[in-house]
Amino acid sequence: MHELQEKYSAQIRELADVSVKCGKLGFVASHGGNLSINTGDGVILITPTKVAKEDLRFEDIVLVDPDGKILYAADGRKPTGETPMHTFIYRKRPDLRSLVHAHPPYLTGFSISGGEILARPILPEPCIELGPILSIPYAEPVSDTLAKCFESVLPYSNAWLMKNHGITIGSDQGVARTLGLLQMAEAMAQSVLTAQMTGGVHEIPQEEVRNLSRVLEGRGLPCPGDPRRNATLVSLFFENF
Repeated sequence: MHELQEKYSAQIRELADVSVKCGKLGFVASHGGNLSINTGDGVILITPTKVAKEDLRFEDIVLVDPDGKILYAADGRKPTGETPMHTFIYRKRPDLRSLVHAHPPYLTGFSISGGEILARPILPEPCIELGPILSIPYAEPVSDTLAKCFESVLPYSNAWLMKNHGITIGSDQGVARTLGLLQMAEAMAQSVLTAQMTGGVHEIPQEEVRNLSRVLEGRGLPCPGDPRRNATLVSLFFENF
């Protein structure tokens, strides 16, 4: 075992296990999607290109530096082509410790049709734990242009809908937690679609969003988005966009 694999063995194992779960949930298909962990000490663990998530093993995980340079990769393995997106997000949001980019059916459907409704306060838990799901324009996959599309929205949420592509979600915890947030977002998208078909979507009023800040405080949770911005839930949902 390589010395870096030994040092980060627990996190590598978590990333491989969560990648398999992501595939089994149907959030990615074939070689699609990518997941990463930012160790916080100059090493990023990331899924490889051209390997189905359900087939990922410990030895498949690639280790890169904050610029995407390979620190370790097994023979025949290379980091996902969307490594520039991951490294860009971590540079701009150093508070984040993991990212999941995937193509869950309902969220991806909203990315195709235009998912602005998901940026509104719809359900309490996603408001508190994700913030508004903000959209970025379409850009060529596995490109620096795609990475830079995130820049304007990164401070204001932990979830970003990618036009005609899918979604990326980050958290300040391990990748298992981030996948849980993705499950929450996908469930909300399904609920919103149901509401649209059965009478319309009704938002949580601004004053009630203000009251959700008490829940944040009670749980000891930070406000979604870049903590350096010191944003409030009201500013995230009603003032920035």
